[in-house]
Amino acid sequence: MDNKYEIYQNAPLIETVFEIRFPGEPSIECNRDKFYEKIRSVYSKIFVSSLQGGAIAAQPPYRFEREDGTSGVIMSINKISFYCKKYEGFKSFKKETMKIFSIFREMFKVEKLKRTGLRYVNIIPFTREKNVIPIKNYLNIQIDLTKSIPTDFKNFNMIFVSQTEGGSITTHIEPVISEVQTGEAIMLDFDYAKESDLDFGSIEEYLEESHKHTKDLFEGLITDDYRKVMRGEVI
Repeated sequence: MDNKYEIYQNAPLIETVFEIRFPGEPSIECNRDKFYEKIRSVYSKIFVSSLQGGAIAAQPPYRFEREDGTSGVIMSINKISFYCKKYEGFKSFKKETMKIFSIFREMFKVEKLKRTGLRYVNIIPFTREKNVIPIKNYLNIQIDLTKSIPTDFKNFNMIFVSQTEGGSITTHIEPVISEVQTGEAIMLDFDYAKESDLDFGSIEEYLEESHKHTKDLFEGLITDDYRKVMRGEVI
């Protein structure tokens, strides 16, 4: 699948996450140490998430992360996810995801799933023009408002959910303060979800489907001018 999509030299992607949710499985709570033993040679750092309101004290998520912090696994009684902060293409991401999830499935015999979700978070640095966010320089978004409302935005927050044949994709776009670069940036956040008739044996198919829809939307939203920046053709 990587052959179909271009891998950009200056891609704005800062985090990729694939998560599956399933009915609670008590054996996960009792055997997290055994799962950790199978992955600790790579994901040696351990973090325990703070409890949220309404959470059960005995069931906080565990996070197992590489020493350099570039990727990791989050696991709890009813979900597991693999995340990557140094994306080297979908082929590489899928390979590691399937490796982790195969270990998990073999240990805990989870078969029925409630949800799968693939999330891509992009951060696109920008410089204001006359105090306005020049969104048209980066994204192909047409906003048609009444003539009394100017579309030269100082700020915005857009969230829309699009239905596909097999699931839905939530797109969130808003300006943020960039943590990876100084100054402001446009956050472009995609989350593709499947939520019906799911089974663990089809995980690879779900992941590929999620990637296709998300990548197609990204390619359609990015302007040709910003694509040149991602390719390294212009600064």
